[in-house]
Amino acid sequence: MLDTAIPPDLNQSLSEGFEGPEKRLEVYFHVNTNDKLGLCSITKDQWQVMLDNAKCTIISSTCNEFLNSYVLSESSLFVYPYKILVKTCGTTTLLYCLEKLIEYATKCNTSINYMIFSRKNYNFPDKQIFPHKNFDSEIQYLDGIFANGNPLTLGPDSTCGDYQLVYFVKNKQTPSKKPSDPSAEYKSFLPNSRPENGMMDNPTVEIMMSQLDREAMSHFYKSENPVDSKTVTREIGLSDIFPDMLTDEIMFDPCGYSVNAISNTNGSYFTVHVTPEAHCSFVSFETNHPNFVENGLIDKVFKIFRPGRFSIVRSSFGTKLPVLPLQFEGFETLFESSKKFDDEFSYALNLYQSQRLNRFNAG
Repeated sequence: MLDTAIPPDLNQSLSEGFEGPEKRLEVYFHVNTNDKLGLCSITKDQWQVMLDNAKCTIISSTCNEFLNSYVLSESSLFVYPYKILVKTCGTTTLLYCLEKLIEYATKCNTSINYMIFSRKNYNFPDKQIFPHKNFDSEIQYLDGIFANGNPLTLGPDSTCGDYQLVYFVKNKQTPSKKPSDPSAEYKSFLPNSRPENGMMDNPTVEIMMSQLDREAMSHFYKSENPVDSKTVTREIGLSDIFPDMLTDEIMFDPCGYSVNAISNTNGSYFTVHVTPEAHCSFVSFETNHPNFVENGLIDKVFKIFRPGRFSIVRSSFGTKLPVLPLQFEGFETLFESSKKFDDEFSYALNLYQSQRLNRFNAG
């Protein structure tokens, strides 16, 4: 794909600092047994109408038999037949997408089963626009849509300044016959009815990194590394993490990088977003690949981006949370917490900070 100029929101924030940490919306829908495509039948233009409410733009898209993937001017959108994940950074107004999303679900003869809104604390909260001025205003807006929301703050903000905000909804409406395995409802209705490839409900690992090494970040400045985005993906080693994945990436001008990747083998994804400026450096990496934790690839991500500190969020629908190492070499654990919202959905947060002698000898 073609690399792109910097988004307006990022352009005006270059000198002051860009809000890299994303707002994240993950929504599971009740399965319509008469419609295998579900939300995958919604067109790119229709998704753009929804994203107009968040003040971001679709730059590129890829798809396979499992899901549709969209690279946005501010982060990413992934669409499965009965699940979506949308992440937006900067001063986007993500929650304004919900009204249109509910409208689209109704057209597909479905409704929300679970909804999880989450985000890390902002670096520049004063720049945000309602309803994202603060967590109280986000809760107020969501309570106006959902009557049974469960807001939660995880993390010792007084200790390290990093914490995770979560708003969880379980819709009281349930299918007439509930499957004994709560994830079976989704696995059975992937394209081609391939339940062995149930990535819609696979555990998710999200890594949010800051205080990043300057040499590692130099790859994401066009003036320092004047190559195309596909070359950057290969040079830094992201294309080696899951070799079976098709990547769709962009380099922003003058700096910044995003990539979406989807697997034709099992329907999993990973997505990376980089804000490289020294005074507000931030990188997010997220995946639902089934072998990510077991293969020690978290450490490989750290070697690519060389964070000084990081948070890891694990979430799981209908399956156990992925097990993480108790410690990462060169880092000390500041906080660990987990929350089970109901019998089917679990959520966990781990916060880490680098020791004085950084394992990567970062400058």
